[in-house]
Amino acid sequence: MNIQHRIDRPYEAGCIEVYGDEPYEWRILDHAGHVVRDSAGYGSGASAYASAELALRDAITFDADDSVVPIFFRHGADAELENAAQAHRTADTLRAMALALKSASSQAVLDSRHATDDEAQDYLDARIAVMERIVQELEESAGRLHAATQAAAG
Repeated sequence: MNIQHRIDRPYEAGCIEVYGDEPYEWRILDHAGHVVRDSAGYGSGASAYASAELALRDAITFDADDSVVPIFFRHGADAELENAAQAHRTADTLRAMALALKSASSQAVLDSRHATDDEAQDYLDARIAVMERIVQELEESAGRLHAATQAAAG
């Protein structure tokens, strides 16, 4: 096998290799030399590279941010775990959005005390009502996602 590039993994022990003689492929090896990922043989149709440097760039990107790894790099059980983890992260994001919106709603309530006329008061009241409905939807969605991840785990 003709190794074009070999570098240490920037975020974990092991190395990244780009190999071949156009087209090029990449693989990520752990500290013991076992293949963690290999761009060849996953049926993606887009794994061969005309440039060794582009292959190296993609290998580093895939190794740096595991969330961008396409599903064809995972075994079935790993895909289920990743789906559950993604649902959990999404639920956490929805909860954070709801919390931020609750804060904005509280600020709008404080601002409404200083409304100078009926039109301003009506605007702030409508804004508060909409924010409260959005918070409720976000919290309910987060709860459904949490329940779904618990059901999938059980």
